Amino acid sequence: MTLYPIILTAVTAIWVAFEIWLVVRDRIRGKGKPAKDRGTLYFNFIAIVLGLTLAGFLNGKSRYFFPGGRSDTGFWIGIAIMVLGFALRIWAVTTLGASFRTTVETHTNQAVVDRGPYRLIRHPSYSGLILMCIGDGVALQNWLSLAIAVILPLVALLYRIHIEEQTLVSSIGSDYQKYQSKTKRLIPWVW
Repeated sequence: MTLYPIILTAVTAIWVAFEIWLVVRDRIRGKGKPAKDRGTLYFNFIAIVLGLTLAGFLNGKSRYFFPGGRSDTGFWIGIAIMVLGFALRIWAVTTLGASFRTTVETHTNQAVVDRGPYRLIRHPSYSGLILMCIGDGVALQNWLSLAIAVILPLVALLYRIHIEEQTLVSSIGSDYQKYQSKTKRLIPWVW
């Protein structure tokens, strides 16, 4: 168990490095302008960092530990969920390619992408982020940490989804509305 904080920190550091790379990539390409974003890039960043940081601080509260206390299995399940979420996020970013932005914006002649993870859900990169947050909370094996790690980012992402979908409908129009009617937001076949 002594290596667990190092492993969790390493997985989180890889995730953070990827997110920084996405922002830098946008800036290099002259993309990622926050005009239509309404601050959601920063709101998401703050909510995720705050949620994970508070989850880590609250981690020591033993009365909120999962039933039976902490276990190796619980930790590794959490790490596996984080890795799954990270893989989903990478898949989503790769599928969108040059259309992926860290801010809410569209480009001329943008079309609906309905392949890869977008066949089942409209926002798989956000589903990936939420899975990473769930994985962090599960790895900590503390109900309070899990709740904080998920609720703060989820609220921020739901606001972002609202803004993003308005932008996509106004930019793409009926094609995006048809896509909305065929897919769920974050969880396939559920929601």
